[in-house]
Amino acid sequence: MASRRSGRRELYYDYARGAGNGALLPGRDRSSSVFEPGWEGRPWPPRDKYGPAATDKELGLTG
Repeated sequence: MASRRSGRRELYYDYARGAGNGALLPGRDRSSSVFEPGWEGRPWPPRDKYGPAATDKELGLTG
C-alpha cells in the first residue's frame, strides 16, 4: 500500500506541472508514471510544485 501512496504523490506532481497520462514535461526524459524504478524507493517531489521544476534525477527516475 505504501508504494501506491508514494506513486500517487509523484503522479500528482506531473499533473500539477501540466502533464498527465504519461506525458513528458519540458526537460524531462521520463514520466513519473513509469513503474521502474519502484515508487517505494523514490524521493518525495519538491513541495513547491510551481517553483523550479524537478529533474528526472531529483525525482529518482534515473541513476
